[in-house]
Amino acid sequence: MKNMKKFLALCLTGAMAVSMAACGSSGDDKAAGEEDKQTESTAKTDEEKDSSDSKEKEKLVISCYLADDSQVAVREKYIDGPLKEAFPDVDIEIKMYNDRQSLQVEVAGGGGPDILDLDGPTDVAEFAKSDRVLDLGKYAEQYGWQDIFYDWAYDSCFYEGKLYSLPTSFEGMVMYYNTDVFKENGWEIPKTQEELVELMKTIQEAGIIPIAFGNSNYQGAVDWLYSTFTSCYAGPEAVKKAMTGEGKYTDAPIKDSLQTMVDWWNEGWLGDHASQSITNEDMLAFFAEGRAAMMINGTWASSQLVTVYPDCNWDSEMMPPKEGEKQILPFATGGGYAVNANSKNADLAAEVLNYLFTSLDRHYQSINEASYQPYPLKTFDISNLEGMDAKLLDQYKLLMDAQENNQIGYCSWTFYPAEMRVYMNENTDAVFLGELSLDDYLANAQTYIDDALEKGTVPVLP
Repeated sequence: MKNMKKFLALCLTGAMAVSMAACGSSGDDKAAGEEDKQTESTAKTDEEKDSSDSKEKEKLVISCYLADDSQVAVREKYIDGPLKEAFPDVDIEIKMYNDRQSLQVEVAGGGGPDILDLDGPTDVAEFAKSDRVLDLGKYAEQYGWQDIFYDWAYDSCFYEGKLYSLPTSFEGMVMYYNTDVFKENGWEIPKTQEELVELMKTIQEAGIIPIAFGNSNYQGAVDWLYSTFTSCYAGPEAVKKAMTGEGKYTDAPIKDSLQTMVDWWNEGWLGDHASQSITNEDMLAFFAEGRAAMMINGTWASSQLVTVYPDCNWDSEMMPPKEGEKQILPFATGGGYAVNANSKNADLAAEVLNYLFTSLDRHYQSINEASYQPYPLKTFDISNLEGMDAKLLDQYKLLMDAQENNQIGYCSWTFYPAEMRVYMNENTDAVFLGELSLDDYLANAQTYIDDALEKGTVPVLP
């Protein structure tokens, strides 16, 4: 619009010059000639200026899913603003999307943002299979990305041997304990599954819900449960074998772990037989207010507890293991940044991505001030989080220690085929309620693994 106004102004200047030349027949020819030259010179200068101003900044568009106002404000402070300061010669736009499908359609049509903020490996695999995202291998070599990320997270970004994304954050499933409730009742935090079972009996007898759980406003919350039970009680190796075709999701270790989950729900230890009518918010409130003693939830819940229930005293630990077994923390990447195959600025997009993952002062600040989930970086220094809420700091240490010690399990939203996860999320409640047998549930889930193996869309399990 700015250049159009200048163009119109030039046209008007030219028209005025022609008019003045025509009306100046009674004047001096020399004066008229000099005036024409002056006008021509002025017009040329303006044209040159216009040409210079018309050189627009390089444009880079980054996708982002719509969020509430507070989340947008945080993102603008710690991502949007720093990016624009770091790249002043680039016009960076954050384009908001209502859903994943809208982005898919746009990219499939040959358009879309340069940098795609995708849900994670299962999402990336779908885009990679359709040749809609770029192989980032040459950029990984250029910037040394393979050296800065933890292997479990970095490896999950590959599809058919090629790197197609970078992990935007990581999170995990833990057991939360209301330490005030435990102190008031003289209970000790259990060290094994066997101790946990006995404790849940005691808690229930005291009229307290052992483990808060609710999914009435988000059916998919059940994947927090089956991800935890399969990783912690079947074991990561059993899950990996099922996903790679070396074993089956119907094998005894996985079946037994999910039978434990169903049994606990039937006993009333998970949600007090009312999880289908309890919201996620209710679940958090039950725990924070002491109506429930424990809660299986993601590490993201810690920031909610600190901000919404600052008076609640709590601790978080890895799920108590079976006697003699290794403790496991189910991990997930919070999403993945990929570069659109349609991008005309792939080199610039890679440079921007490298900035995001190496500007650690900005990242530490976002974690300290806004409880952002951290990037899964080997270069991440936990000492830079000193001064934050002690409970949050302890949880970050828990995450880092689990990575360092290879106590890594698999959350469904990162490591399960997308269609399988949808099926399990939609049907776990039916198993709880006795409307679907566990055997049929597992057999149906296995068909989605088989299909994904045939299509080549099973995520990489490290």
